[in-house]
Amino acid sequence: MERMKKAKILAIITFSGDLDPDPSDAVFALRRAGFEVTMMPEKFRSRLAHPNDDFMEASIDGTYDDKVVNAIMHEIDAIVDRYGGLCYECGSMPSDHVPFEELFDGTKYWIH
Repeated sequence: MERMKKAKILAIITFSGDLDPDPSDAVFALRRAGFEVTMMPEKFRSRLAHPNDDFMEASIDGTYDDKVVNAIMHEIDAIVDRYGGLCYECGSMPSDHVPFEELFDGTKYWIH
């Protein structure tokens, strides 16, 4: 039987300004559920399409297994949906991860 690899699981969460989101309350709810949360730095705000758009990253210790990652993604979605958010990416966090670096590097995603 293959042993599952322990990993920090990272989720990227987006909030659409068109939906009148409440990311601040989402942070509290995620932290109550055991997640570490990093809010988007203000320096990226000028790159967003809508002034009320927002992003955050949530992470938690887990095992890198598709079922575990999917369960974490669904748990986060259930939490942030109440606050106008959506978990759109979830997976193993690289050891050299820098919050929001890939999201706003200009090559992986295009943010207006």
